[in-house]
Amino acid sequence: MSFTTGEAADAVDITPTTQPLAVPIETALQKGLVIDWPQIERLYDSQQQSFIWHHAGKLTEQGRQIFRWLAAADQEGLNASNYHVDHLHGLIYNPSSEVLVYRELLLTDGYFRLARDLRLGRFDPQSIDPHWMLPMDDFDPVEALAAALSRGELEQLLNSLRPNDRAYLQLKHALAKYRDIQAKGGWETVQAADSLRPGDTDPAVAILRQRLKAESFQIEEPVPEPNYFDANLASAVKQYQRRLGLLVDGIVGSATLQSLNDPIETRIAQIRANLERWRWLPHELEPQHLMVNTAGFEISLVNGDRVVFHKRTVNGKLERQTPSFRSRVTHLVMNPLWTVPRSIAVQDILPRLQQDSEYLATKRFRVYTRSDDGWGEVDPLDIDWDSFDEDNFPFVLKQDAGNSNSLGRIKFHMPNSHQIYLHDTPAQSLFERPNRAYSSGCVRVEAADQLAQLLVEYAEQPQTGWLQQALSSGETQIAPLAKPMPVYLTYFTSWVDTGGSINFRPDIYQRDTALMLVMGEGIEQITAHHASSVENPSL
Repeated sequence: MSFTTGEAADAVDITPTTQPLAVPIETALQKGLVIDWPQIERLYDSQQQSFIWHHAGKLTEQGRQIFRWLAAADQEGLNASNYHVDHLHGLIYNPSSEVLVYRELLLTDGYFRLARDLRLGRFDPQSIDPHWMLPMDDFDPVEALAAALSRGELEQLLNSLRPNDRAYLQLKHALAKYRDIQAKGGWETVQAADSLRPGDTDPAVAILRQRLKAESFQIEEPVPEPNYFDANLASAVKQYQRRLGLLVDGIVGSATLQSLNDPIETRIAQIRANLERWRWLPHELEPQHLMVNTAGFEISLVNGDRVVFHKRTVNGKLERQTPSFRSRVTHLVMNPLWTVPRSIAVQDILPRLQQDSEYLATKRFRVYTRSDDGWGEVDPLDIDWDSFDEDNFPFVLKQDAGNSNSLGRIKFHMPNSHQIYLHDTPAQSLFERPNRAYSSGCVRVEAADQLAQLLVEYAEQPQTGWLQQALSSGETQIAPLAKPMPVYLTYFTSWVDTGGSINFRPDIYQRDTALMLVMGEGIEQITAHHASSVENPSL
């Protein structure tokens, strides 16, 4: 493409496609066009300065195809107006040659913008979520389009830019469903002075039925007494609580009521935010991988399109959040020892020692300190723990393998700079709680022995019962996996489960707020979502 300014630009005949496409930059800027000129120049250089979307002065089918693709950006949870669609609506069917260049430019620049946003995400993840540390892919929209045009594969390119994971497509369909609910008026607010329980008779119960029905929960109708809280309604409330990450008791208490009264716009904003997170992930996830969703407190082993293992997790507490990153499980450690990180030793264990000097012996910790001869073990009962604090604590604590070890019976070692790993836990009761943000950052896995067995099987290592023998021995043993398993630690507050049901979770780490804000959500939706996350007494 050749760029011209002033009177020289007015003399260019733009109708024949055999002549170079000349763009009067000053005129384009006067019309308010914000164009990626360097990328425009690169692309049209590769096309010998020929029009891409026009032929003989008319918009081609390829041009109409790119326009339809831009106009459908809303279906991806993006805003079509960010891709010149508002301007193009006024130009797309205009036969005048005077608008041809601008239409060509807008279609091309719209492609650049939407291609990047679908392939990499619209927003820089680290600027919004400092705990998101997954690497971004390399992607060049100019090279991708030039290659597709040379092969006549524009449609294939456009379809390949969005994440191709089934979970993304399911969430995209859920967005369409909730927008349909919004178009029909959303749902009523349930007004209740007290908790609503099975067996209650209250006018609010009839509204509760309609509220759940609006979000497609199974409600039997008609019922003899709409104001009566029957067993079918209690079942629907439990289903709602399960899908919203609430305490599942069938009672509409304050937390469930607050969640029910979140506006439809909040649900839509939450889905859009999580579609963006999918675009932040590597475009091609490895066929076999572990997916840890810290917001959902769950872990899945995925093999192709199948989830072959799905269990609950316990993740980092708010002040010690589990970050989002990528690694690989390279080793299994059976009956692990635990060398306590210094931050945990001084912040968590030292205060307990100052209250109970026998705490270390009860939990089978050993205490080590450095001397002229190197590190040596000392008796914890000989130490005046009250004389130590975070600034002068000189000890290293190690916990012996056994039933009380904080890592349980299995540690899944995965190299990373965050010192985060997956492991078993003796505190199995925590898996029953809806909010499971209790760890210091590492991820505790329910049924860890089952996961370990699956990883050994996927590594195609000989099966002679050695794993169970190693666990039963009580001795610390380390076994490398012949095929390390990729792990993606993520943060999704909305997803579609294997049964096809949409799930929502409280924003435990308060990461949705910033993302919703940059995506253009209203303050009402952000405030409602934030309130549901931090003021939920059932959690």
